[in-house]
Amino acid sequence: MSETEDKIPQEDSAESEQSTDSANIKNSSGESNDELAEALREKDQFKRLAQRAQADLVNYRRRIEGEQESSRHRNLQRIVLKFADVIDQLDVALSADSMKDTEAGWLEGITAIQKNFVNAVSSEGFERFDCVGEEFDPRKHEALLSSPTADHAPDTVVTELRPGYMYNGEVVRPAQVQIAVALPDEDED
Repeated sequence: MSETEDKIPQEDSAESEQSTDSANIKNSSGESNDELAEALREKDQFKRLAQRAQADLVNYRRRIEGEQESSRHRNLQRIVLKFADVIDQLDVALSADSMKDTEAGWLEGITAIQKNFVNAVSSEGFERFDCVGEEFDPRKHEALLSSPTADHAPDTVVTELRPGYMYNGEVVRPAQVQIAVALPDEDED
């Protein structure tokens, strides 16, 4: 063959190799674009998953803190109400007729102890509330007795049998009371 004939097939083969290489490049760049797009989708998916997990963790922490605070509040309330029972018993003992014959020093000691209990309960935010003369409120009062009387309006607290306690404006122990009721009509007899 002549030199020109030799060159032509070589040029054709070089051109075909270039077109094959460019097709391969296009295919590999198309594949790499698909892979890149897939990687970006996965990255976004993992990012959303991480954000959701982080939000769940924050919500879990808040819920646990709330439950712990509620548990502390219930325990404090339970303990203070036990002290309130002791205060009630001391009040009854101090108001008994037999205490009038008791030695003054001993009576002063018991009174000081009772005041210390009241101060301890008050320092924790628990306050006694007075209710004599108020209108009966079932959220604040527990009616144990009722007495017909003309001296007080019906549904008025006449006597406090056991004091009630509030904490942060919320009743934690209702007062046990005696309430007034209307006198029965004479016509019904």
